[in-house]
Amino acid sequence: MRLPEPVAPVLWPRRVFHLIAGSTLPLGILFLPLDTAQWLLIGGSLGAAALEVLRGLVGSVNDWFVRRVPLFKAAERTRITGATFMWLAATFLVFVSEKEIAVLAMLFLSVGDPFAALIGVRDHRTRRFGKSLAGTAAFTVTALGAGLLVSLHPDVPLAWWLAPGAVMAALVELAPVPLDDNLTVPIASATAMALLAMV
Repeated sequence: MRLPEPVAPVLWPRRVFHLIAGSTLPLGILFLPLDTAQWLLIGGSLGAAALEVLRGLVGSVNDWFVRRVPLFKAAERTRITGATFMWLAATFLVFVSEKEIAVLAMLFLSVGDPFAALIGVRDHRTRRFGKSLAGTAAFTVTALGAGLLVSLHPDVPLAWWLAPGAVMAALVELAPVPLDDNLTVPIASATAMALLAMV
């Protein structure tokens, strides 16, 4: 299959989309009845998975999305998109973790990752694993700020393990993990917070 060219290297539209659309997942978990949020996440994940299968099987469909939707990374022309992994992560966490942990883990990702990219792309000095330490710092600070803000809601009590959860999310985003960070970041962060909450 001939790949469409070019995929525009847009940064701002993708990051704004990541921030706004990505944050609807944890905010939906927070503000909707839990069973409603669970069903919506199941439906969204199934829809996203079906679209990925369609893109993989029908080249013209994939070409249309890559050309018309200015949010694809170059690598996502031939693999599962980060948005699908985000849906899957949110769906997994809403069933296996406490509500506040699922909300925080997904919020760390939706807020921290765009700021890490926007700050990190300007830092060409201090890089590890091909990523910027300034971006990692920006991830940590913005994720922590988002966590503190959402803890004003009574369903997300302010707890000491919020800070290590944000740090864990930032470190996993920095690490050279082969899996998509839209999946690994929230799951690793949620796991850390769940374990620390048991202490």
